[in-house]
Amino acid sequence: MSKIKKLIENKKHFEGLTFTERMDVCRVNAISIALIENFKISETYTLGTKQKGSMEKVTADTLFQAASISKPVFAVAVMRLAERGILDIDADVAEYLVGYDVPTFDNQKHKITLRQVLSHNAGLNLHGFAGYQQGQEVPTIEQILIGARPANHEKLKLIKAPETGHQYSGGGYVLAQKIVTDVCKADFCDLMDEWVLSPLSMVHSTFAQPLSIDRLNEIAFGYNDHDLPLPGGYDIMPELATAGLWSTPSDLARLGIEIMKVLKDKSVFIKKDTARLMTTKAYDDSRHGVGFVAKEGKKGLIFGHSGHNDGFISNMAFCPDDGSGIAIMTNTNIGDDIVVEVTDAFKELYGW
Repeated sequence: MSKIKKLIENKKHFEGLTFTERMDVCRVNAISIALIENFKISETYTLGTKQKGSMEKVTADTLFQAASISKPVFAVAVMRLAERGILDIDADVAEYLVGYDVPTFDNQKHKITLRQVLSHNAGLNLHGFAGYQQGQEVPTIEQILIGARPANHEKLKLIKAPETGHQYSGGGYVLAQKIVTDVCKADFCDLMDEWVLSPLSMVHSTFAQPLSIDRLNEIAFGYNDHDLPLPGGYDIMPELATAGLWSTPSDLARLGIEIMKVLKDKSVFIKKDTARLMTTKAYDDSRHGVGFVAKEGKKGLIFGHSGHNDGFISNMAFCPDDGSGIAIMTNTNIGDDIVVEVTDAFKELYGW
């Protein structure tokens, strides 16, 4: 029996239900899973169709919005740029910003660094973003930062002094997105292709928002909290570094494999010290390193990230000790539980 089938056929992880029954209860129309063993993708598994009522089945190449998993993918690009001296993650971001200052809670200047931003310890607000429906006007990155219409949220601002406590901020990643594109004077999608996606053979992944029409046949359509399809299949997420990635579990697995290999001296994609920085808690009161979420399991370090956009939920987790890992993507807001249950079943099976 394949490992994935062994994993999903154990009813104890799914409230005594079969996996298909549990998917129905959680209103999950489509799920895609990639399994990693010994630093390689060992299996993929998909179930469901791209749209409810459709006969077109999801495949391992079907795209889902990766949501906040965008953050560690982006952070890898930032760290590669830093390794080449193009960025300094400990410099004041004010050195990179032209014509924009981050508003502060006390109207005083505070040094904010990319290290703080990428580990959610800069003290910035804007936890996450709601996205924009097809046909809506989409804000520029400048409008997002200052909270100007058509942006659907308040402005980015410092709400407490940097390094005074964990403060998850998707807004901080938008700030970092602006810095990277301004410094490199290049399109964000092109930068991500150059520094991460192409080198890691993440061939199906893209940060394009919105997707080109010719790629719509590649996606699983998202479903909201009311189990209704999102207009056009998905919401547009212009906050690219925060939530803009389209991907597959196999592509996410390729990212995790490479970072695990670096940690085990099997790859030089980034420096080992960089990989350690990204997968080690930056502060005692935080689970975040520079990009990834990190914690200790029975086999040592476990790192990864989860994602939740309107209509899409995902998770990835990796264990460098034995080169194992899992990536899961679904197309509904209601299916939080099943993503957690599959991850927990995997952890038990692999002794994490």
